[in-house]
Parts: sequence; structure tokens; C-alpha cells
Amino acid sequence: VLGCDATLFVTPEYNRSIPGVLKNALDHGSRPWGKSVWKGVPAGVIGTSPGPIGTALAQSHLRSVLAYLDMPVMDVPEAYIQWKDDLVSEDHSVHERSAAYLGGWMKTFFAFVERQKAVAAG
Repeated sequence: VLGCDATLFVTPEYNRSIPGVLKNALDHGSRPWGKSVWKGVPAGVIGTSPGPIGTALAQSHLRSVLAYLDMPVMDVPEAYIQWKDDLVSEDHSVHERSAAYLGGWMKTFFAFVERQKAVAAG
């Protein structure tokens, strides 16, 4: 993590929150006090779930944790992807409309990371 320009969190939603193993990794990386690997690292949050609101609640919870860890998080566009059987085809390609949206999301994330790097450089 220390050598990364950014972190992209792709999370499922478990019981309206993030998986315990993800929370554990975040907590572990924030220790010892004053030596957090997360501080100042730009972050993106995305996920998919079969529920109609995708991973909206998990992402909200994760954003709260990341704010506490002092990670700048891209706020818009948000991406709450509902998993459907035709989202990914047998050849592992993503449905055309979804691919276009996700491609735009990634382009925006890359631009966000570059802006955050410029701010950090002063």
C-alpha cells in the first residue's frame, strides 16, 4: 500500500456493511498509531450485489471508515451495481452498457487520483 498512488476498494455487501476481513485489513493498516499506510491515499469505492440497491449501504459504511483514516475518497460518480445474470457473459465480458459506465467511472477515478497527487505535491 505504501508504494501505491491510490486504492480501489471493490466490496460486496454483507448484512448492510463491509466484509469483516476488509475492516480487519483497514484496521491493521492503520496501526501502529501515527504510522497508518492509508493516510492521504486517494480511494475509490465500488461494488456489486444482487440486491436492488447494489452495495449502497456497504459503500456508505466504507466511506465513513475511509474518512476517519484520512483517505480522500472520490464521491461522484457513485457506482452501485446490481448483479444480474447477464451482467457478465460466458466469455467474461461485461454487458455493453455497464462496460461503458464502468469505463467512464474509471476514467473519472484516474483523474481524481491525479488531482489528489497534485494537491499532495503542493
